[in-house]
Amino acid sequence: MDNFNWDEFLPNDDNDENREDNERDLFGTHRLQQELEKGMFLQDVQNGHPLVLDPSEYHTLFGSLDNNDWEVLLQSFLTQYHRLGMDVDTLFDTWGGDWIFEILKYCERTEEYELCSIIKDMWELNKTNIKGIEHLIKSPIEETE
Repeated sequence: MDNFNWDEFLPNDDNDENREDNERDLFGTHRLQQELEKGMFLQDVQNGHPLVLDPSEYHTLFGSLDNNDWEVLLQSFLTQYHRLGMDVDTLFDTWGGDWIFEILKYCERTEEYELCSIIKDMWELNKTNIKGIEHLIKSPIEETE
C-alpha cells in the first residue's frame, strides 16, 4: 500500500469544460430552482409587491428576459397604473425608476409608442414631484456657498 495513488483510480476531470457548473449544481437542481425563483419573482410583480431586484441583478440571477416575461412585466405595470389607480409616486416607489426605464425601452423595441408616451408622461410627472421637495434635499456643495 505504499505505492497507492488516488489519481490512478479516480478519473481526472480537471479539463472537463462543464466541471465548474457540475460542482455548483451537485444534484442537477440549479436550473429548476432558478426557474422556480424566476416564476416567484414574476408572480410577486403581478400581485403588486415591490420589485426587490433591479434589472442588472435580475440579469445576473436569471439571464435576460424573454418576450413572455416582458409582457408579464408590462401588463402588471399597466394594470397597477390604470386599473388599480396607483399614483405615480407609489408606482415609482414600487417599481423603481430603473425598471420603468427598462419597460420604456421594451415598448420602444416593440413599437408601442402610445405606451411610450404614457410612461414618458409619468416620468416627467415624477420629475416635477421631486422638484417640489428639492428645497428639503440640499446638497452639501450648495450649503457651503
